[in-house]
Amino acid sequence: MHAARRAVLSYARSNLVTAQFQASTSRTAISSRRHNPSLQVERYFTIHSSFTKNAAPSQYPPSYAFTIPRQLPRRCNSTSAPKHTPAGNKCPNCSEPNASIPSVPPPPPGNIQEYSPFIRRLIRGSSELSDAPHGRHTKEELLNAASSWWERLRIRLKWFTIRGWRRFNTDDLSAFLSWFVVGNTLWILIGTTTFVSAVFATLNSLSLQEYVARYISDYLTSEIGVTVIFESAIVPRWGASTISFKNVYVSRRPQDPEESDPKSRRRTNKSATAVPPPPVPYLSSSLSPTFLTPPPASPKDNYTMFDLNFDEIEVTLSVKRWLDGKGLVKDAKVKGVRGVIDRRSVWWDQSIPSSPKDSRHPSKPGDFEMESFQVEDFLVTLYQPRGQRPFNVSIFNARYAPFRKRWLFFDMLGAEAMTGQYDNCLFSLHMPQKLGRVAADSESSFKRMARFRIDGLPIEHAQFASGSSGPVSWIMSGKLDAVLDIKFPVHPDDELDVQAIIKEIGRNVVTIAIHGEHPYRYDAAGEIDDPSQILDTLAAAAASDLSSLLPGQPMLARPPLRAPEDTMPLEEPRQLTIDIDLRFRDLKAAVPVFTSDLSVTNNALIRPIVAFINANRTLVPIHCQVAANLADFDGSWTLYETGLMTKISDQIYSALAHHVAAEGANQKRLRQVSLWGVQRGAEVLVDAVKSVVNPVHGQMAAAA
Repeated sequence: MHAARRAVLSYARSNLVTAQFQASTSRTAISSRRHNPSLQVERYFTIHSSFTKNAAPSQYPPSYAFTIPRQLPRRCNSTSAPKHTPAGNKCPNCSEPNASIPSVPPPPPGNIQEYSPFIRRLIRGSSELSDAPHGRHTKEELLNAASSWWERLRIRLKWFTIRGWRRFNTDDLSAFLSWFVVGNTLWILIGTTTFVSAVFATLNSLSLQEYVARYISDYLTSEIGVTVIFESAIVPRWGASTISFKNVYVSRRPQDPEESDPKSRRRTNKSATAVPPPPVPYLSSSLSPTFLTPPPASPKDNYTMFDLNFDEIEVTLSVKRWLDGKGLVKDAKVKGVRGVIDRRSVWWDQSIPSSPKDSRHPSKPGDFEMESFQVEDFLVTLYQPRGQRPFNVSIFNARYAPFRKRWLFFDMLGAEAMTGQYDNCLFSLHMPQKLGRVAADSESSFKRMARFRIDGLPIEHAQFASGSSGPVSWIMSGKLDAVLDIKFPVHPDDELDVQAIIKEIGRNVVTIAIHGEHPYRYDAAGEIDDPSQILDTLAAAAASDLSSLLPGQPMLARPPLRAPEDTMPLEEPRQLTIDIDLRFRDLKAAVPVFTSDLSVTNNALIRPIVAFINANRTLVPIHCQVAANLADFDGSWTLYETGLMTKISDQIYSALAHHVAAEGANQKRLRQVSLWGVQRGAEVLVDAVKSVVNPVHGQMAAAA
């Protein structure tokens, strides 16, 4: 420090001598020196040599001799020349040295002290970097000095993140944390399936698949109230971007009170979860009545039970749909379903009048609304209540788009394609094909059309579905062939059909261009003509006509007041229309014992209808049409809950009653015509006999 002080003082004295020398010279010498470069160079070397001689030798190594310290301590706050302090006095601007703190040499000059410890160790361990002049080291130099791929990776990451070799500060760490949170949030929102697949793959690599499957099973069992068991690991399928669940067992059976706790239920195996009936139906003769009609279950067990095994379930997840209240599953595919659906414990209280509307399921946020749902190789045995024999129901292939819990039966009717068997009777649901142009029906009022067809269905299924009322319950045996053409209206949840709007605009433009008038006619005031106003005008003119006046009634100066007609609704209700074509074959009917649900007129037609069915047992074709509001499908899961079964039964009865009544009228007219013919023939015969017996009378009659 004293050497630096002496250097500064000598430098100040040299400047003072130089200033006095310049003041003594003339103005011409000063101007000539300013324009002479050699004099300036000589002055620079004079000052430099004076500073070097008075300075003490440096205590730092030679490698740092040419490095200027960052900051020199300032002894005086005054801007004037330094003044010498007496030996006995202390400088007011200098702090007293602390003898307890050891003197620490200043850090080596340069920016190496700001490097991270890893970079420092790398520089000290490399002879090339330590001997090189200090400056900012390049990425290539550090990569050449690295000896492993881990060190090279750390160098590349540090250069990629901050473009330097310094330590990470608080701003860098907060930026990394924000980037991690935002990046993973976007990943979860955009690629939920990929994110969950990565989590499952990581857990499977750590041999935690059994614990994960058990945890998910317990969670689903406690949330939905159905026993779910995953017998194998959950495997992500990266190629299809789905998550695959294999060997899944789902059961819904009454649980023991001791097993209400999920922890105790976790220890039960699949065989102890339920005791299902056999999956293969036996012959009706080999089944005991107690098996088909068990004792009535308790009210808490009055529900449909099932035990199903799924070979594979593939799902696609979406957090965005879950936040929107549409469920976490976006797409699903089910393969290889086997099991039993047991409805023998279901019963109804006959004392309480039931209505299809009361059986519907209210919707709530979080119900699944899948964009697509596929079923392949579905085969179950169905046990129905009231002693009906068990039978098999199979689905070969089915595709639903969309598939929503709220509109479950509506979406099942609107399936893209479905084929299968119902009690060994083939059925199919598809879009019908017609001869002609495909776009010919694009201007119809309904959105799309589907055709359901089933052949050879035993009539007992229709009896159990319709209940103990209606003409179907009078049929004892027979088979049914049904073809249903279903016309779907525009659903309120569907997106706006922009193409239909563009077509409507195009038709209006063509109408204006060809006919020269607007499709909607306007009057002189610029308002649309109302047909009711035209009818009122015509009625007023007719009322004021003299010919329309009653005798003695004076003519009115104004038309009389009229009651307003029923106004049409602003928007027609959306209805689903079904054209039904039924073919009953090999029928045998019987008169019902109890007919309290029928009126007097309908009760009088029972015997003619039964006689007509037995007389035409070969084939009874019936064609009818039913319609149901779209609101009837909200929360409906079965045909009964929509109310269509009651409407179809009423239409069948109306068709049979009308046919029998029409046939009775035809027979009555035939009897009248026959009686008239017999009467006329008898008269002719009597006249012929008279002419033979009494020729005179015949001649007189002929002459007359």
